[in-house]
Amino acid sequence: MIEIFKTNVQNQVQANLIRETLLTALPNAQICFDLEDKDSILRIEAAVVDPVQIVSLVNAAGTLCKLIPDKICPSPSNAVKDIENFWETSFEKNQAMWGFQPALSASIVKDFFLQQGIKDILIPGIGYGRNASLFTHSGISVTGIEISKTAIEIANKYFNPPLKIFYGSVTEMPFDNTIYEGIFCYGLLYLLDVTQRKKVLNDCYNQLKPGGWMVFTVISKNSPNYGAGKKIDENTFEIGKGGQLFFYDHAAVIEEFEAFGVADIIEIEEPNS
Repeated sequence: MIEIFKTNVQNQVQANLIRETLLTALPNAQICFDLEDKDSILRIEAAVVDPVQIVSLVNAAGTLCKLIPDKICPSPSNAVKDIENFWETSFEKNQAMWGFQPALSASIVKDFFLQQGIKDILIPGIGYGRNASLFTHSGISVTGIEISKTAIEIANKYFNPPLKIFYGSVTEMPFDNTIYEGIFCYGLLYLLDVTQRKKVLNDCYNQLKPGGWMVFTVISKNSPNYGAGKKIDENTFEIGKGGQLFFYDHAAVIEEFEAFGVADIIEIEEPNS
């Protein structure tokens, strides 16, 4: 459940102190402030949120707090426009920044999909298609979704005939009514906030054929990049305007994926990130 509260928090230091206090009562909660909102919004997502307890804890810290019933609060960071600007700027500047060698995990997934007899897949966040080439060369039909127009232009030059790629944010899925035998999502989910991640997972699952397979690659807390950049939420660090990374551990994987049926969890070192 998600509850939204109005506060009189004035700055990020104060917000961080209150957040740490609340985490003692709700250790597994997602807690964040939107200090750009005129109401200094406090947003809490957890299995159970007791508004009376929250108001009491925040008031005890010397801060006003009031429940706002049924208020829809946008994410305080990671707005879709910021994400689009971040990736469009990155691709404009760096073009095919990861080269055209597919990732190791894409090769593993390709082999698995072939074993399962999968003939068509959806790749949300396809980029310029470096991983897609593995699947198309193996006879698997690929449809992509990509937020950067520049990345799509690079993909269209690289693939002949061009891939079918929908332009837009994965948070705006679905883009068609097709039901796919497989879904492969590489290096994308951890760039989203918790609400966006849940929506993408649900939307992908809703476009999966019965008996189909979804494979997602995420970044682990064992990554040397864990903790780099400004901390903006639990296990989440800023990598630039419109860019953020959420680092997973085993518990986070189970929490987010168990509703869709977790078949296996594999941790690998990815040489081509």
